[in-house]
Amino acid sequence: MPSILAFVPVPVPVPVPVPTLAPAAASATKRYWAIGTRLVECTRVRVPDWVRRGRCFALRGVRISCQFSDIYDEGHFITTLEDYVKVSRMLPEELMEVYDFNISNIPNFRVQAWATAKYYLEEVYPVLTKQRVIRIAPFANRLAMYIPPNIQFLRCLTNYEALRFSLPISTLANKLVNQMIDKSSSTGGKYVSVHLRFEEDMVAFSCCLYDGGMAEKFEMDSIREKGWGEKFKRKAHVIAPGLNRINGKCPMTPLEVGMMLRGMGFGNNTPIYLASGKIYQAERNLAPLLKMFPLLQTKESLAAPDELAPFEDYSSRLAALDYMVCLFSEVFVTTQGGNFPHFLMGHRRFLYKGHSKTIKPDKSQLAVLLQDTNISWKAFKDKMEAMLAESDRKGAMVPRVTKSNRKSSIFSHPSPECKCLWESKNSTLKWTLISQIPIH
Repeated sequence: MPSILAFVPVPVPVPVPVPTLAPAAASATKRYWAIGTRLVECTRVRVPDWVRRGRCFALRGVRISCQFSDIYDEGHFITTLEDYVKVSRMLPEELMEVYDFNISNIPNFRVQAWATAKYYLEEVYPVLTKQRVIRIAPFANRLAMYIPPNIQFLRCLTNYEALRFSLPISTLANKLVNQMIDKSSSTGGKYVSVHLRFEEDMVAFSCCLYDGGMAEKFEMDSIREKGWGEKFKRKAHVIAPGLNRINGKCPMTPLEVGMMLRGMGFGNNTPIYLASGKIYQAERNLAPLLKMFPLLQTKESLAAPDELAPFEDYSSRLAALDYMVCLFSEVFVTTQGGNFPHFLMGHRRFLYKGHSKTIKPDKSQLAVLLQDTNISWKAFKDKMEAMLAESDRKGAMVPRVTKSNRKSSIFSHPSPECKCLWESKNSTLKWTLISQIPIH
């Protein structure tokens, strides 16, 4: 029988408001949501996406079998949600027998993107009641950001309390955080974390040009063909490297990151943690960044080879290690976007009640400045300091989740939607996390 996570709403004790679905679903006949099985690389998750994160994959299309519990503490997840949602590890045998013990045989219910709670009640729930099990795929962005407060509370509870990394991940992550703190003694244990997306698949996918000439072009074309087939050769797909760069869509190089940080005022004695996969042509591209910041560390430099060995073939678990070290940094620098920084920014804001510094550069402006061969270092530095101030200003803003703005997310800006959980749980959550740092 396949091992999956399914969930069944159950009544919630007062005074916590109960999700609308709960009373009707608490019958003798259990009903299950079977989860979409799309494989993605991510760490922190949102409620509509959480179960599709329950499997792992390696980069470049190599599929590796693993379960939700390999990344997250499954017992903690189930226990935390038990008063609100019942999470089942397996579907009942008699139910699976109907579908020949194959999850894929369960009819897929295609839910519209950003669906409202009303849509689930009127369109999805009747089918669930009839079939007892529903498989929803894809599962990304299937629930609107603007939903009733009681359901929003469940989102907050899942993201900021129920999800906790598994023991092997958290144990090594805690050790890495300890080592970064020790190596940052000159700055009182404070360090800067940088999320760098300059792996070869990211460079290839971006279709941006760097300085490798024809050799780089041949290599990138080969990687794109292996990874995405004919996608980039179709007539409808226009490759415009210069436009991509001006629009801020090119992954930043280690050199560009170093120049930006030095321009913003970070000295060469600043401890840096670099969160990244395997850097494209690492020896050549990392050299200038290491020269500018000799105290730079990575998970590979902090952990012994035998400690990292169990994680080597699992990109999601390696990302989880990076996530935890970035979580406890004094400053977090995001260079490309994506789920990793999106969730991390929100988690840091939640954990430190909004007092967390994130640097999110204006990459379009930065591209123009870096291409200006006549600009002086002083002028560049002035621009970088202004960019830092603008990043701080925007980071302090609290966008409200509205019906018309799907990008306003509680996962990057948990306040005020998660305020109730923040006030009642945050001090406990913070000390629980911090207490794990010396030993798990």
